[in-house]
Amino acid sequence: MDFSADSSYLQVSTGSYKRQVYEVPSGKQLVDQAVIDRITWATWTSVLGDEVIGIWSRHAEKADVNCACVSHSGINLVTGDDFGMVKLFDFPCPEKFVRNFFLVCIITTRSTVDIMVLHCFSGR
Repeated sequence: MDFSADSSYLQVSTGSYKRQVYEVPSGKQLVDQAVIDRITWATWTSVLGDEVIGIWSRHAEKADVNCACVSHSGINLVTGDDFGMVKLFDFPCPEKFVRNFFLVCIITTRSTVDIMVLHCFSGR
């Protein structure tokens, strides 16, 4: 779940792999893609959306990428997947099948302000 920089919108990723954007505080779902494209997000933890298409490998299934987090500077994206890999991408990542760096086994991720420290939490 992420809020826009001005706290006027909220984005969520559903269990049916849909990205949904809502107005705050009304809760009205926003469906106008042109408006959604102009929103500046304060955070980004969604694995869905045009901004992160490149995190999906050629043979990935919907459930393969579990989590994502954009650095506070907004230039890096780290993801965690079902195969125990942490991957680092440039953000946004709109091109399909981009190259990335592989790091360590994880369950979820968060970055510090400058992504100099990446916190990885394993389920073991």
